[in-house]
Amino acid sequence: MTRETSIARVLLVLVFAPAGGLFGKAVAEASQGHHWWPWLLAALAWLVVSGLVSVAVTNRFDEHR
Repeated sequence: MTRETSIARVLLVLVFAPAGGLFGKAVAEASQGHHWWPWLLAALAWLVVSGLVSVAVTNRFDEHR
């Protein structure tokens, strides 16, 4: 496995794993009748911010090739 591939896999996990947990928390809160939308907004914000960081890191490694 190349260095770029391993970095891409780590970034993929760092982007989607926490977002999945936040989405799960939103579903759990909704099933209990609590406010679920803050958790959904947190998950969406995490996806956007971490996705932008992931793209920046990936582009940084592509420039050095």
